[in-house]
Amino acid sequence: MPLLVIRAIAAAALALAPTALAGQATAPRTVAIGQTVSGTLRRGDAVLTADSTYAQQWTLHGLAGQIVTIDVASDVFDAYVFVSGPGIGRDLPQDDDSGGHCNARLTLRLPATGAYHIAVTSREKFATGPFTLSVTLGPRPVSLARCDR
Repeated sequence: MPLLVIRAIAAAALALAPTALAGQATAPRTVAIGQTVSGTLRRGDAVLTADSTYAQQWTLHGLAGQIVTIDVASDVFDAYVFVSGPGIGRDLPQDDDSGGHCNARLTLRLPATGAYHIAVTSREKFATGPFTLSVTLGPRPVSLARCDR
């Protein structure tokens, strides 16, 4: 089964319980449109069992019709992102390398007003390390810079 299908299945399960990625001992993580935040994937984070990757959930509050671009960048792991939330069906928006150089970039129109759950993870099993998560209003182009890992 392709990795994207596996991630979509895992993400759909998490969408039913959006706090599953937040971790029991971790305060809720939020990001706003126009903000860049720093994070670190750690061994204590939730594990997506379908592909053995650590993951963190971040919450974004958005309005119906807004077009946002979500960027996840890391110098130490191949960043991967997917989003669940109101109005998003079973085929969750997700991305691996559209941000260039193994970074994720996902542009989407928010279908409804509400809280969206951004899952930051990696393409590599049990990868850890620092990353940045940015959310900007409007579309951004896909990068053609190839992943070199």
